[in-house]
Amino acid sequence: MVEYEMGYGADEFGNVLNGPFSGDKSVYLCKQVERHHWSLEQPGAAFELTIKVVEKPPRKLGLFNLPVLDVRFTFTDTETSLRDHFFHRFHQYFHKGGG
Repeated sequence: MVEYEMGYGADEFGNVLNGPFSGDKSVYLCKQVERHHWSLEQPGAAFELTIKVVEKPPRKLGLFNLPVLDVRFTFTDTETSLRDHFFHRFHQYFHKGGG
């Protein structure tokens, strides 16, 4: 299992995951299992992944409240190279901030 803490709301995360990340041009098929729980497959490859998210209390920085999301990735019978490719794409789509 891989776990990240991200600056997203759970619904916002789901919108990106089900939208641009796994859209028509993606190699990934995403299915919602239940609210804030998804399964991803890569047709033709031994790639199986479940993603579950849980919202945590926001971080307070002065007047700002920043969302905090616990994201858990659980792979089943997935080669390291396929995992690496997934996380490369994931970081491209879910990166916030920067210039």
